[in-house]
Amino acid sequence: MTRALCVLICLLPSVASAQAPTLESLLSRFAALPGLEARFVEEKRVALLAVPVRSEGRIWFSQDRVMRRVTAPEPSAALIADGRLRMRQGDRTEEIEIGDNPVLRGFVDSFRAVLAGDREALERYYRATLTPGEGESWTLRLVPRDDALRRFLREITMRGDGVTIHEMRMVEVSGDETHTTFTDVDTARRFSPAEARRIFRVE
Repeated sequence: MTRALCVLICLLPSVASAQAPTLESLLSRFAALPGLEARFVEEKRVALLAVPVRSEGRIWFSQDRVMRRVTAPEPSAALIADGRLRMRQGDRTEEIEIGDNPVLRGFVDSFRAVLAGDREALERYYRATLTPGEGESWTLRLVPRDDALRRFLREITMRGDGVTIHEMRMVEVSGDETHTTFTDVDTARRFSPAEARRIFRVE
């Protein structure tokens, strides 16, 4: 009995280790998601400003499309789809080809590639390191590989639990930081055709 208990105890660390999330297993779980919806609050700390710049809104993800709508302090919208970034603020609308701008592509893929479970796209621009925490919690650290991106960005850190991202922190070379927290995260979100047409658009 004592020997059997000893064998069981000796095996426990390896069993726990096998169940700990890895980058591959985490991205595989993200790739299987039908869609996502969440609220966000973003605070950007700029060296020249005493008070962080705060914004809040809602974000949606489906089939490699990301829609971000800021509701306060000033309404704006940004859609990533079909290799383009389309933005609207007030009466002004702008559209950019993401592939033509490696810095923009790197920023976009830091978040989009994780949600899509696209390891190839993620590691094209970043050295990705996943650190498991307790239970299903994890910390993902992204350090730029691309020279152009490294001139602007120091690192991005995401923290989550299972397939729920709770926060993301982006640190620029200048020292400016952007911290985003996500709440009311629905990782089983499905969109009807009518919903998708309404949500994934920039008016």
